[in-house]
Order: sequence, then structure tokens, then C-alpha cells
Amino acid sequence: MHAKSSGSVTLYLSFFVAMCLSVLPWSNTLAYLMPNWVLLTLVYWCIALPHKVSVGTGWTSGLLVDALSGSLLGQNALIYSLAAFLAHKLYLRLRHYHIWQQATFILFFLLFMQLLALWINQLSEQQYNNYRYWYQPISSAIIWPFVFLLLRTIQRQFKVH
Repeated sequence: MHAKSSGSVTLYLSFFVAMCLSVLPWSNTLAYLMPNWVLLTLVYWCIALPHKVSVGTGWTSGLLVDALSGSLLGQNALIYSLAAFLAHKLYLRLRHYHIWQQATFILFFLLFMQLLALWINQLSEQQYNNYRYWYQPISSAIIWPFVFLLLRTIQRQFKVH
């Protein structure tokens, strides 16, 4: 098997697992605390392999998340493609940050994404629930070091380049 094809399979599989984690039927309390697995995976691969994962990957994965979650079609596609664009613009800096600095970046980045999602929901006249809406960026920033280390281990073990 060609090395590039095995790398692509690993990429697609990581997105598949992230989407499965996103749509699992969690309890309401736990659902608010769940990190945005797909967005964390997308940001990691944009930083690690900017030549393979692009804005188009963000758009496609966002559309899939929209279809899986039943949210407004295009909402997550817009957010994920914007996330991929910003990660591409900043990937050289982000690669050299310490993991806790990356987590801080992820926190502010995901707070901005949640604000964008809130704005889109307000435009479509959907209401957000309450202060628990803001837990996801915090939990995503907390879990980022583990996601980063796991995906980096997978990248190195399966020689994804």
C-alpha cells in the first residue's frame, strides 16, 4: 500500500471517530461538557499537515456535522472552514507554542467560534439555552493537550505525512 493512501485513511478515520464522539447520546449534563471533537481534530491536522487538510476539509466536515447533529445546514461548515483558514494562517506559530499556550489559543479561538454560532442562531431565531452553552470551549481547551498528544502519536505511528 502506498504511504500517502495509508495517511489519508488515518486522517479520515480520525475525523470519523471525532464525529462519532460528537453524536453519541450523552446525558444532558454531560453533553454540555463534551468538547468539540471534530473541531479539535480539524485544528490539529491543519497545524500538523497543512498541505493535506485545508479549508475544504473544514467545509466538508462541517457539513457532515450539520447533517449528523440536525443543526442549521451550513452553520458548522462556515465555522469549521473559518477555523481551518485561521489554523492555516497561524500554523507556523502554533507549531512552536508550548502545549499550554496552544490550549489557551484553543480556548479563545473556540470562544470566538461559539460566539459566531450564537450569532448565527440568533439570526435564524433559535435561542441558546443558558450559561452552559459556554462550557464547550472550556472543556475543549482542557482536553486539547490529550487530543494533541493522541493525534501526534497516531501521526507518528502510522507515518502520516
